[in-house]
Amino acid sequence: MEFILSNTLMIAGFTLSLLSVIRNDSLQTLGPYLQANQGLIPKWCQMIFLCTVSVVVLMLGWSLNGGDPAWGRLNVPGHVFTQPAIFTWVYLIPPLAMLLLTQWGAPLSTSFLVLSTFEFTNSSSLIKLSLLGYLIAFLIAIVVYGLGLWIVERWIFISNQSAQSVSPVWIVMQWVTTAFLWGIWLIQDLANVFIFLPRQLELLPMLMCTVLLCLGLCWLVSAGGGPIQGILQTKTNASDLRSATVIDLLFSSCLVGSALLTSFPLSTTWVFLGLLGGREGALRFHSHRSGQPFALQDGGHWSRVVGTDLSKASVALIVSMVIASGLQPLL
Repeated sequence: MEFILSNTLMIAGFTLSLLSVIRNDSLQTLGPYLQANQGLIPKWCQMIFLCTVSVVVLMLGWSLNGGDPAWGRLNVPGHVFTQPAIFTWVYLIPPLAMLLLTQWGAPLSTSFLVLSTFEFTNSSSLIKLSLLGYLIAFLIAIVVYGLGLWIVERWIFISNQSAQSVSPVWIVMQWVTTAFLWGIWLIQDLANVFIFLPRQLELLPMLMCTVLLCLGLCWLVSAGGGPIQGILQTKTNASDLRSATVIDLLFSSCLVGSALLTSFPLSTTWVFLGLLGGREGALRFHSHRSGQPFALQDGGHWSRVVGTDLSKASVALIVSMVIASGLQPLL
């Protein structure tokens, strides 16, 4: 009876965590794509596209890593995340808390809450790497947008004002960059979901997990995003397909760089927020100096926009650590 209950809770935890990742974490990757393609590309095409990329990444990782669906990120030497011998109701609290924080609109990092609950001793390394990722992404965005990409964003703003049509080349580029980014993001963040399951899966369970992820993605596309989508609505040109392409390209470059530096999981949410913050700062700086302002002014001053995102993320981080540490005596 205990074995059946444990497995039931394990599957429930995996399902809730997967739902949380789709509603929260995935929008940092798919948010620009969904917003830019809204009303432009049929939703069924978007569903097929995202599901195809997901199936390729999941099955490739599973086959290359001896049945490990998390691409080996839960078995990093010195930072191993062990699977509990027995699952209890306590393990359902982190994904449930994530769903509640997501509804509030907080850019929550699943890495902090879920991974820290399983191995709290790794939380300090997780936080340090994630904050470093935020800082590096922020500086990269400040530099690349400040030195040149602001001209591209000004051109995009002007072309939108004159209602110029978007070249099909940009549509192709946006889908290619999204496919690359989504694949890299899955490699980074699958650990947050598969931490509930055995480190090696047979083919049938792996296929079932893949189908479940695809169903979640179809729901996400059908809904047009989630509460976290509001973060992009206060960013300059974020709904434009061309700007979304550039954002995706830079974000994927940051994730590739972090993957090359370490195989230990980190919060991709904080990397994304750093990128958006640096980008918005550079664009509003040049817009203020320009004779023709082009940066979005909704949400107030740049520091307020970035500060709002950062404060919500910080609250979510603190709540995550409090929950993770508070659950330790119960595990």
